[in-house]
Amino acid sequence: MLNGRAITPACFHNIAAIGCKNAALRRDCNFGLWLVVVALLGLVPLPPVLAGGGPENVLLIVNGNSDSSKAIANLYIRLRKIPPSNVLYLDWKGELEIDSAVNFHDKILYPTIKALDERQLTQQIDYLVYSSDFPWRLNVSPLMPNEKFTVPFDPYASLTGATYLLPYILGNSPALVMPNSNWYVPGKAGANLGQCTDLANVSTRGFRSRYLWDSEGKRASEVAKGQRYLLCTMLAVTQGRGNTEEEVFSYLRRAAAADGTRPAGSIYFMWNKDIRSATRDKCFASVAAEINRLGVSAKVQQGRLPDGASDVAGMMVGFSDFSLAESKVKILPGAICEHLTSCGGIMTNVKSQTPLSEFLRHGAAGASGTVVEPRAIQAKFPLPSLQLHYARGCSLAEAFYQSISGPYQILVVGDPLCQPWARFPKIRLSGSPSLENVKGTLSLTPTGEAPAGRSIGHYEVFIDGRRVAENSPGKTVGIDTTQLADGYHELRVVGIVGDAIETQGRLIAPLTVRNRDAKLEFQAAPFRVQAQGTVRVTVRQPGAKGIKILQNSRVVGNVEGEGGEVEISAAQLGRGQTSLQAVSEGSAPIASAPLNIEVE
Repeated sequence: MLNGRAITPACFHNIAAIGCKNAALRRDCNFGLWLVVVALLGLVPLPPVLAGGGPENVLLIVNGNSDSSKAIANLYIRLRKIPPSNVLYLDWKGELEIDSAVNFHDKILYPTIKALDERQLTQQIDYLVYSSDFPWRLNVSPLMPNEKFTVPFDPYASLTGATYLLPYILGNSPALVMPNSNWYVPGKAGANLGQCTDLANVSTRGFRSRYLWDSEGKRASEVAKGQRYLLCTMLAVTQGRGNTEEEVFSYLRRAAAADGTRPAGSIYFMWNKDIRSATRDKCFASVAAEINRLGVSAKVQQGRLPDGASDVAGMMVGFSDFSLAESKVKILPGAICEHLTSCGGIMTNVKSQTPLSEFLRHGAAGASGTVVEPRAIQAKFPLPSLQLHYARGCSLAEAFYQSISGPYQILVVGDPLCQPWARFPKIRLSGSPSLENVKGTLSLTPTGEAPAGRSIGHYEVFIDGRRVAENSPGKTVGIDTTQLADGYHELRVVGIVGDAIETQGRLIAPLTVRNRDAKLEFQAAPFRVQAQGTVRVTVRQPGAKGIKILQNSRVVGNVEGEGGEVEISAAQLGRGQTSLQAVSEGSAPIASAPLNIEVE
C-alpha cells in the first residue's frame, strides 16, 4: 500500500495528462460518453419512470466453452428466475485470469451490446452479470496505446469495474482511471477520495441504467450534465485463489434465500492501527449510528476480525492476512464482507494477503478486492456507507456501486440481486383473469400491496422476459396475443415501490395462447442424463418450415421441415437443472412448454 502511506487528494493532480486536462478532480470531462452507446444502438428517449432491480433487468453472461461457467449459470438462473431471453452464451476462448482490454472490448463487450439490441432488451437491462471463467483483470494500455498511465492510476482494470464504466471503454477514454468516475455515489465525494473523513446524511437511491447522475451524485435530467452506468458483478472466480464450485453453489443458494429475511445479526466495522483501517475507519462511527437507527445492529470494534462472533450480518475489515476459520467467525446468509488491502482481488496463486474468496467460502453473499496494487486510496474501495445502503434495502450491486467513487480496479464477486433488508411488495392481477388458451386481447389490471407507509409507483409487464408495457396503478394493460406465437409464454407483472430505492415485487405465471388451430409435439429423453451423455429430442408440427430447440436464448438443435429427431450433447447444456423449449417456424409458429433436464 505504497510503503504504508495513504495517498491524499493532492496526489491526484499528477493525473491530468491521462484524464481531463488541467482538472484532475473535475467530474464533468466525460459526461457525454454514454452517447457512444446511444449512437451505437440507435436508442430513443425513454419515459422517466422505468425501473430495474430484478431478474428481468439482469443479462447473465455465460462462457459457453466452460463447464464451470455453464453449471454456475444453470443454478443462478433457477435460483433467481432469470428469463431465458436474458441469458447470453459467449464463445469465449481467451484467458480466464488476465487479458487485454482489446479482447474484452471486441469479444465480450461488443457482442453483449449487440445481443441486447437484437433481443430488444437494452431499455430494461441494469445489470451485466458474468457467471465464471472470464478474465478478472484487464490491461487497458492496448486499448489506448497513445496514453501514458502514471502511478497511482495504473492501466489495469477489473472486469466488473470496466463493465460498470463501459462508456469509457467504448469511448477509449483514459479517464476510466479517475478517482471520481462514478457519479452514482451520493453527495460530494471529493473529501473522501483519498481517505474517508465525512459520511453524514448520505442518501440512498435505487439504480437504473437509464438514470443520469450529476457531479454531486444527484439525478440529472439533461444528458449534458449526467453520466450513466451498468451494474456488474461476477458470480464466481473458480481459477487460482478463487472458490470451488461447491463453495459457489453454497453461497449463491444462501444469498437467494436471504432476501427479505432481515438477518438477526450485527454488521461489524473493525478498526486497528493498520493503514488499511485508517483509510476509512474515521467514518465507521457515523455510518454505524445510521444503521442502528434503522433497527439493524451495527458495531464498531477494535481488532482485525470480530473473533468468535456467530452473528456476522456484514463486515468491513482493514487488515491484509487472516483466517475466518481460526477466528471462529460465522457469517450469516446475505452478508457483504470485504477488506481493504492490496491483493484482495488478485486471484492468481500469490502467497501474500487473503483474497476475497475467503469471505465467500464462509458464506458471504458478496465480497470485493482490487486486481492490482491500488495504494491506500479510499476512492478505489467501498466507503463504509456500503453497509448503510444495503441495510436500507438496496441490492448488493446497488450498495457496492453507491459506495465506490473510482471502481475501475475493484472486482465485485457475488449475487448482485441479494436484498436481505428489502421489504417487497406483493403483486396480484385484479379479477384473476384466465391465462390459459387466451385469444385476441388479454386485459390485465395489476394490483399490489406495498410495505407499510409506501405505495406502488407503477407496474411493468413482461412477456418471455421482454418488457412490453408499463402503467400506473389502477390502469389496465391490453396485450394483443395475435402478435405472439401460439403456445407457451411466460407472463411477469412487476410492481415497483414509488420511493427512492424502488424495491420490486413480481408475479410470474405461465400464459398459453391459442389463436390458431395448430399443435406442436415435443418430447425429450432422458430427463436425467450424465454429462457425457446425450438428450434425444423429438418434435413435430404439421406445416412447419423448421423447428428450433432452445436452451434459454440459444439454439442447441435444429430440425428441418415438419418434424424429426435430434440429439443434444448434455455437456453443451452444462451440469445442473436446465430446460429445453421447441419453437416452430412458418405461418403458424408455436412455442412449446419447457421441459426440465437434469445433467449430472
